[in-house]
Amino acid sequence: MAVLLALCSAAFFGASDFMGGFGSREHDAKSVAFGAQVGGFLLSLVLLAIIGGELSLKTIGFATAGGVAGGLGLLLMFQAFSIGQFQLVSPLVGVTSGVVPVVAGIALGERPELVAIFGMALVIPAVWLLSGGTLKLPDITDSRPLVLALASGLGFGLFFTLLAQTPDDAGAWPLVFTKVGGVMTIAIMVRSAGLSLTGAIAIPIAIASGMLDMAANGFFLWASREGDLSVVGALTALFPAPNAAFAWVFLKERLSNSQWLGFGFALGAAVLLGA
Repeated sequence: MAVLLALCSAAFFGASDFMGGFGSREHDAKSVAFGAQVGGFLLSLVLLAIIGGELSLKTIGFATAGGVAGGLGLLLMFQAFSIGQFQLVSPLVGVTSGVVPVVAGIALGERPELVAIFGMALVIPAVWLLSGGTLKLPDITDSRPLVLALASGLGFGLFFTLLAQTPDDAGAWPLVFTKVGGVMTIAIMVRSAGLSLTGAIAIPIAIASGMLDMAANGFFLWASREGDLSVVGALTALFPAPNAAFAWVFLKERLSNSQWLGFGFALGAAVLLGA
């Protein structure tokens, strides 16, 4: 059950990133990010009304901290993209965000079986290649994008890790407070850039992207209740696969040989982690 839920989470994250990236072609990326946070917050309220849950200080603390970490991760990723190469920044962010919950789960006492460990190992080249990385590393003349990308991935990874630490009886409350933290963080970023918050809310594709992201968060939270964080985090990290697939199907973008190889690694990782 946890494997299926984690793969659903990856699929929705991929769809959210696809729509957010598409929206960023016509609107400022920061405005799209804020609109997405608002869209996710609205859906979290709907889920709360349906699912309910017990609210506690532990839930508020872990979830809000996770939302702030995710918001900072997004900010750092934008900064890395502004000064670095896509072929370096995107794969590093993806790999790091997947490694963090795996390491955290093991540190918290999880002991994955050997076959799952091999699956986790395959996730790294899968995410790297699917995110635009190649078998040949790009020349690095400036270390700043490297540091920013690693810090961004750490922020996203902490988001997943902290979300999974919320109590089992919290229901949908963690989803609400992750967005509280995310909205506050991105709002500060948008205002500091001199952009309009109301204008960002009026971008439909951003709102839709945020709702897909919230659905992905919900599936991840559910999966983390059913299975180990290390396995669930590794499977969720495969979200670049559906993202690339959507670009191939809907935008007719040509996939590189490296990305096709990444699909192969992703399939192998999913099979081993689901065994």
